Amino acid sequence: MSTRMIDAVGERKPTQRAVFISGTVLLVGTWFLLSVFILLVTEAQFVPWDCVHVSLRPPLGTWQRTVNDFFEGPPGSFLPSVAVIVVSLTAFLVGTLRNRSRPLLPGAFALTNVAFVLADVLLLDVAYRLPILRLPEPRLPIDVGYHRTWPAVLITAVLALVLFLVQARMAIGGKRDGR
Repeated sequence: MSTRMIDAVGERKPTQRAVFISGTVLLVGTWFLLSVFILLVTEAQFVPWDCVHVSLRPPLGTWQRTVNDFFEGPPGSFLPSVAVIVVSLTAFLVGTLRNRSRPLLPGAFALTNVAFVLADVLLLDVAYRLPILRLPEPRLPIDVGYHRTWPAVLITAVLALVLFLVQARMAIGGKRDGR
């Protein structure tokens, strides 16, 4: 732990310190929830042929098969989750080091993480139905592929960008501590 962090924690009043610590514990819990959620979303959106027999998957060497195979297992399956957590963690650390007298910052970050998950869950239901409405009947019995998942990918990407922008704004939003 750096001396800045020790100074930052040491300068707070006991009540502010308790709020900051409990908020940080809550934030770590929401980061875990967020990482598990992004792992599940990655599986659903980038690995559409996961439960389909190999003979029905796109041929080897096509971009669809390459993307599917990359995200099917590590490291590709963990990459989006790790990226989201690292960006959020970086914004939180910047906000904490930038202004030491903001005990509610961890709670605010936790709230944005939960809001992202809830918004994505609600909007993903709509996103998964959009291609069904657009595609003509009759469809193949095994109708999987990126033509079915692109609306969900787009919605999740836009919501992640909004999450990053809101958290960055919270991190740099306050006044700096006399520096």
